[in-house]
Amino acid sequence: MSVANTFMKFKDSLFKAYAGDGGKMLVHMGALGWVFSSAAQLGAILTDKKIDKKKKKFLLPQEASDAAVNVVMYYSLCDLIKRGSDMAVERGYIIPGDIVDRILSLKPSKLAAVDRSNWRSLFSKEELKSLSKTFSNYTKMSMFENANGLDKRNIRNVMALVQEDFKSFKNGMGVFAAIFASVLACNLVTPYVRNKLANVVQKELNKKEERAVRKEQIVQNITTQLPLPNSMRVFNNYNKYSNIKI
Repeated sequence: MSVANTFMKFKDSLFKAYAGDGGKMLVHMGALGWVFSSAAQLGAILTDKKIDKKKKKFLLPQEASDAAVNVVMYYSLCDLIKRGSDMAVERGYIIPGDIVDRILSLKPSKLAAVDRSNWRSLFSKEELKSLSKTFSNYTKMSMFENANGLDKRNIRNVMALVQEDFKSFKNGMGVFAAIFASVLACNLVTPYVRNKLANVVQKELNKKEERAVRKEQIVQNITTQLPLPNSMRVFNNYNKYSNIKI
């Protein structure tokens, strides 16, 4: 397979995945950006010859924990808000007035008048779980099945406009939700969680370093210069966290 064909297939797959959902693309690209930036930061520390091995041993775990928080928190928060926006639109909790007016115009003539604020009553609970699916299969709607010939013709004519407007609105809301979630994650939630985790990691690394330094000092200053007798070898592992004082 040629490089051109491979690129075309890749491009087509991207188009199918994101053409009707710009918000999903923003969430995925944002998370991918965090992955690349975190990898670059870790790579810079690993390859920097000016940083000694002991400092790298301290920096790498801290940077790795920061990278994990950045990626996980960004993606999970953005994806959660984006999905919440999609669900609110799909169930009709968020919908523009012009789409509501078109939906009301679909009402069969034999049904009682419906108030604009109560337009959801035209659909069953099952149909309200996913309006985009309901609109795409409108011939199976209870409203369509209870309509006469003239009303069915009207529903067919108007439904194409309803589907197009609803899809555009959902896509726009998804983009707005993804941008809002990105700002929230990058400027508020992620920095707070990252700092909390960094403090925990730093304290643990400091403790390990202090134990290692203390142990090395004891070995060099006591056991090396004046070896302890066999009966006192237990004190070789003495450090400042023990309860024994010298």
